[in-house]
Amino acid sequence: MKILSLSHDPLPDIRVEKAAYTAEKNGYVTFFAGPQARNFAFPLPTFEKTYSIPFKRVANLRVPPYWNFLKKSLKKVISECKPDLIHAHNIIASKLACELGIPFVYDDHEYWSISVKAEEKTKLYHILSHPYKQWLISRWEDEILERASAVITTAETVAKEHRKQNSHVFVVPNFPSLIESKATKISETKNKHLSSVYVGKDCTQPAPERNVAGLTRIFTENEVGMLTIIGDNKLSTKSHIISLGFLPHQEMMKELTKHHIGLLPWKKHWLHKYKHPNKPYQYAHAGLLTLSTSDMTNVVNNLKEFAKTFEDYKDLLELLTYYKDNIEEILELKTKIKRYALENLIWEKNEAKILEAYSRC
Repeated sequence: MKILSLSHDPLPDIRVEKAAYTAEKNGYVTFFAGPQARNFAFPLPTFEKTYSIPFKRVANLRVPPYWNFLKKSLKKVISECKPDLIHAHNIIASKLACELGIPFVYDDHEYWSISVKAEEKTKLYHILSHPYKQWLISRWEDEILERASAVITTAETVAKEHRKQNSHVFVVPNFPSLIESKATKISETKNKHLSSVYVGKDCTQPAPERNVAGLTRIFTENEVGMLTIIGDNKLSTKSHIISLGFLPHQEMMKELTKHHIGLLPWKKHWLHKYKHPNKPYQYAHAGLLTLSTSDMTNVVNNLKEFAKTFEDYKDLLELLTYYKDNIEEILELKTKIKRYALENLIWEKNEAKILEAYSRC
C-alpha cells in the first residue's frame, strides 16, 4: 500500500517523519508532499520520494487562484505516486484531501478551531483576515471530522472533543522513538552548578499561549545558574544566558544531555488544556527533570513525579533556588528519568494506533 504524507509545513518535522517510519517498517511505501524540504529530523530514511508543492499563506486561506494552483500541483503528485491513502497532517492538508476524494487520515497536531481563537490580532492583516480565518477553519474542521476515515491527535483532551463527530479517534502523543532515544547517550554530569535549558523562543514568540516574557530575567537577576535557549535565532548570548539558535534534531538531543533541568515555562493560558508539546519528552529522554506550568496537565500526567509544577515565575524562581542548593538530588534522578522515558514515553507504544487508523481507510 502507498501512503502520501501531506503537510503545509516543510520538513524537517519529526512527527511527520516518525509516522512515515512506522508505515515504512510495516511494509507501506511512503511519499511526502509539502513545501520544499530543507532536511530531515529522523535519523533513518523514511520517504521513497518527496515532492514540493506551493503552500503559501494566501493558498492556505483558500484564495481561489492560489488554492486552485495548489490543488493542481497536488493532483500531479498524486498521478505520479498513486497513493492508496493520504496521511494529512493538520487541517489545510486534510481539506485538500477532502476535495480530491482520496481516503485520508486527519492528523490534528494543533486542534485548529480552538487554537485559531487564541491568535493575537496585532498586525493589520491579522485584524482584517482573522474573522474570516476563524470561520473558515471551524467550517473545514466540521467537514474533515465527518469525512476522515480516522483521526489522530496528540492529547486525550482533544480526542474527547473530536469523538463527538468521528468515532475513530486515536491519541498518539509526541514521544521520541527508540531510535532517537538510544542515540541520546547520557553521561554523568560533572557540572556542580545548576544548568537549565529551554527549547523554544524568548518573548519574541507571538503565540500568547507560549508567553515566556520575563524568563531570562529570572536568570540574569538571580543566582540560579545558567539558562541555555535552543531555537531562537534572534536571541543573543548575555550574562547567564546562552543562546544556541536553531539546532538540527540530533544535535539538539545531544545538547540536552549536558543540562540538569528542562523548562516548559509558558505562562498559564486557557489553551494549555488542549496542548501536548514534545519538548518535555525530549527532556525526559535526555535525563532532565522538567519544570512546567501547572496547567500543562497532559504533560504532567505523563511525566508523573519527573515533572515539578509552578503557578507563576515567583514559584519557578523558588524551584530553581531549591535545586541550585540541592543539585545532588537532580544528579541522582538522571538515569531514573531516562529509564522511565524508555519504558513509558516512546513512540513505538502507540504505533498500533497509527496502523489501525490506516486500516480504517
